[in-house]
Amino acid sequence: MPHFRVMTYNVLLTAAHDGDTVRAVGAADAEIVALQEVTPAWKDVLSARYAERYPHMLFRTEGGAGGLAVLSEYPVEDRGFRVGPGEWHPAWHVVVHTPMGPVQLLNVHLRPLFSGGGDPVRSYLTSDEDHREQIEHYADDCNEALPTIVLGDFNEGPEGGAVRWLEARDYRNALPLFHPGQETYFFAGIGGQLAETVDHVMFGPTFEPLNAWVERRGGSDHIPVVAHLEAAHH
Repeated sequence: MPHFRVMTYNVLLTAAHDGDTVRAVGAADAEIVALQEVTPAWKDVLSARYAERYPHMLFRTEGGAGGLAVLSEYPVEDRGFRVGPGEWHPAWHVVVHTPMGPVQLLNVHLRPLFSGGGDPVRSYLTSDEDHREQIEHYADDCNEALPTIVLGDFNEGPEGGAVRWLEARDYRNALPLFHPGQETYFFAGIGGQLAETVDHVMFGPTFEPLNAWVERRGGSDHIPVVAHLEAAHH
């Protein structure tokens, strides 16, 4: 059956000149890579470093931490960059022409837990509701006839509002199927290091998962998440 590896990675907007982080983008040798927090500096570095490995690249670098990119071994088609509700980070619809046919990607960076407006406690408590609103808003643009992968920095765990919304629509979360509890985000704060699973690869029923894992590489506060998917046996 046709199969490929897809990776999501929040590269950290200030890390474009960190060699370990740049190498982490290609370390898993995934055929398709979705990135968040992509700046103009990141675009220059990635275009120079990975032009041969990924001949098909799309970049939207405006908006600081809202910048997104897709690097692909296969041809890619831009289906629209959509600003989210609340002026939070946008999402990007891209169609990738894979060996199994066209596959739709929704590359997302949902709002951080403490940037929902108002005081930090209220922002945290309303994050599930806001994430669900964001993902529903972005999914409106998806073509339901195409095999679809929703991936990126969700800024929420496997029980978050956006993840649950997708699961209710028959999406599965790749990483917990193989490595439940494996963290994808680290923050060295007061009292020790906070570790959470906030980066996800969610896939629709036209795929079967072969494996999923994290690549413990790079200098970002996030870790790359890779899923190996194949066409479902229908």
